Amino acid sequence: MTVTPPVQATPYTPLRRRLLLAAALTWASALPACGQQGSDMQEDPQSKEKFGSPQAAALYRAAAAGDLERARQLIAQGADLNAANAREMTLLETAMRDGNRRAFDSLLDLGADPAYLGTHRDTPLHYATILPDPSWLKALLARGASTEVHNSMGDTLLFSALGADTEPHVQILLDAGADIHARNNSGETLLHQAASINRFDDVVRFLELGVDPTLKDDIGYTFQHAFFNTPERLLNPQAKAARAKVRAWLRSRNIPLEERQ
Repeated sequence: MTVTPPVQATPYTPLRRRLLLAAALTWASALPACGQQGSDMQEDPQSKEKFGSPQAAALYRAAAAGDLERARQLIAQGADLNAANAREMTLLETAMRDGNRRAFDSLLDLGADPAYLGTHRDTPLHYATILPDPSWLKALLARGASTEVHNSMGDTLLFSALGADTEPHVQILLDAGADIHARNNSGETLLHQAASINRFDDVVRFLELGVDPTLKDDIGYTFQHAFFNTPERLLNPQAKAARAKVRAWLRSRNIPLEERQ
């Protein structure tokens, strides 16, 4: 009887998040800025697409203007601070994407939840970890946000922050005391995540910080399954050096290598 080995599902990695972010930014750039013409509750198809509803659009306009009194009136009338559009982007995420500091601060002052998940894939906190500007993440942490918030995949912020363009975000989270031993819903560690996107320097970093290299995900793989997946000939010199360092680290601790022949 032939047993077919398990096939590992493609994880929702930071790389895929960045592709989705690029698509969202392209979509958003086609929409005009949300100006206030006439009633702030007017039915504007483009505003509805961007904000999800006229009520949410009006609330965002009030927050962007720093008009907290009007914003509180809208909330009392049923406007939702954590409202999201069809693309699962909340008002807080819209403020970060637009680079609108006043809207961002106003929404937080009004009680918008940076850890809000609802039926979404990611929270606004996770969104902040993949934006090029790390100041959004810093601001949320400075307001007391937790580094251990999970998205629908069970990823903490460190999982989400791993990527070529967000190295400062990783260090910010480590400095804030983020748990390096966290595991997501698939049993993956930060080593699994870093290896799956060829962040070999981060693999070295997390090994040296103490993440257990022998832990297996729910399918039964250690991080080495992904780490040694890319053929050596395709690696750049920096990646080759990092891979060699990991080999030496594992051998020095008598941990068997799982390289593919």
